[in-house]
Amino acid sequence: MKTDLASLGEAALERLQRTAARAQQVQRQQLECILRQNSETEYGRRYGFSGISCLNDYQAQVPLSRYGDYQPYVERLLAGDTNLLTCSEPVYYAITSGSTGVPKYVPVTEEDMLLHYRDIYGGVFGMVRKHFPGADPEALFGKIFQVGEFAKTCLPGGQMCGIRSASLYQWLDREGGFDASAYCVPKEVLFPAKVEDLTYVKARFALMERGITAIHGVFLHRVVGMLDYIREHWSLLLRDMEHGTVDESIPLGEPWRQRLLHWLPPEPVRAAQLRHLRVDVEPEEMVLRLWPGIQYIVGIGGRAFPVYTRAIEQYAGSVPIHHFIYGASEGFLSIAAGVGRPDAYILLPEAGVFEFLPVSRPEGKSLSIGEVEKGGRYELVFTNHSGLYRYRMQDVLEVVDFFGQSPVIRFCYRINQALNVADEKLNTEQLGAALALFQQRAGLVEASFCAQEDFSVRPGRYLIYAQIPPVKDAAGLVDQCLKEVSLGYQGCRASGDVAAPLVRFLPKGSFRRYEECLARGGKTLDQYKPVLILDSEEKRRFFAKEAESNIFFTKILLTFCKK
Repeated sequence: MKTDLASLGEAALERLQRTAARAQQVQRQQLECILRQNSETEYGRRYGFSGISCLNDYQAQVPLSRYGDYQPYVERLLAGDTNLLTCSEPVYYAITSGSTGVPKYVPVTEEDMLLHYRDIYGGVFGMVRKHFPGADPEALFGKIFQVGEFAKTCLPGGQMCGIRSASLYQWLDREGGFDASAYCVPKEVLFPAKVEDLTYVKARFALMERGITAIHGVFLHRVVGMLDYIREHWSLLLRDMEHGTVDESIPLGEPWRQRLLHWLPPEPVRAAQLRHLRVDVEPEEMVLRLWPGIQYIVGIGGRAFPVYTRAIEQYAGSVPIHHFIYGASEGFLSIAAGVGRPDAYILLPEAGVFEFLPVSRPEGKSLSIGEVEKGGRYELVFTNHSGLYRYRMQDVLEVVDFFGQSPVIRFCYRINQALNVADEKLNTEQLGAALALFQQRAGLVEASFCAQEDFSVRPGRYLIYAQIPPVKDAAGLVDQCLKEVSLGYQGCRASGDVAAPLVRFLPKGSFRRYEECLARGGKTLDQYKPVLILDSEEKRRFFAKEAESNIFFTKILLTFCKK
């Protein structure tokens, strides 16, 4: 039976309004429930859950934690032990590489899956209905272009695993019961047997479908990547559509080729209609031109992803965006406060227990949901329903508003992601602001950047990789912009502890090639965040090689500019 997405969304929004209105009480109930349910687990007995009656007791008896504190328990869970962290056993393991590149396995229980489905999956549809109050549900949810895919992967012991954003879909379809009728691709495309690049496949189905009502993704960069692909392969896609073929250059296995030949017969009329749109040379508002009935787009964007936010504005024009969620492998714990509201996420009172460490005094006492203030910045500490207790997310959030009693937050930066040559600790928010300022002053329409520390010289410096046309004295301009956004950097430069930055230019398509490299290595891109700080040797080698390939061309252009 087809899922009633409108009713699911309406129920989610009503529940959010009800729980947010009494968020402080709900938080107390959440803590009591989580401790009571798990008091007889090994972790619960170790920290005396049965004797805890309030948040103050909880903070006094249970220490702040990081993933390393749970790794021995997770290893035992994977080996078959039970009743370690939660009384209910995990139904999924979210795999994340973390900042070190070493895989982490984060357990997810059925209770968290139900919350995900009820409050976030449903909540998105509720927010969309609220934005379009008089619209026919079929016009909003009738045919969704989902740019991701959810390969069904398992650990050697048979436990479902993968990225967190795919967990709900795998869980819902664990017995083949997921209703895919609202999506523009066959179910086999949403749930491939293995992780592989199906961009061509999804593009073919989406272009054939005249009645797309929405585009869904996790991050906007995946949506932009799909639209880039359509524009760059425009002639090939239409030629295959016209003749019902699959071009030999497309890296698809024979089973997929045979499926497409069966699913997608020749469509010369549709190909001719599309060919007149010329989106390959006129990309402005291509989304509305391709699918005139489209109502909205779902994907995380905002200040943290300015390049992709600007790109989607070019491609989609007036089509509004719901910026999905703020979350992580450790928990999907908020939802965007409405369509067209970037950088504003409502913390879901029933997602777990929230604590907040003020950035100004991180070693002080953590605050409850009722003690935070608008404009304050805090590191989030989270207790979920899957066995993480007082877990330091290492994300700095700013409270920008309140929805009832529940904070509305924006993500600022990750504590463990910073450039640090001489204790200046330049975080990703500051780096992004400096590079955006550089782009504006250099008069660049499109630009992508990443950076790392460079200790090959003394004193050390920042090495900035820029996917832009060569800019004269780029390093000097970047240096000035960094000084303006960071007093720490400014002081270290003045004292000579940090040398002037080095800017190396990347050829066009470098960031796309990095994503393709990840995909070839079997990594799904649905939860991949655009790289900004190169925090692994693998990333550094890749972009160094890309820049090396561009050096000769860059020297010629800069010589020409000097003349």
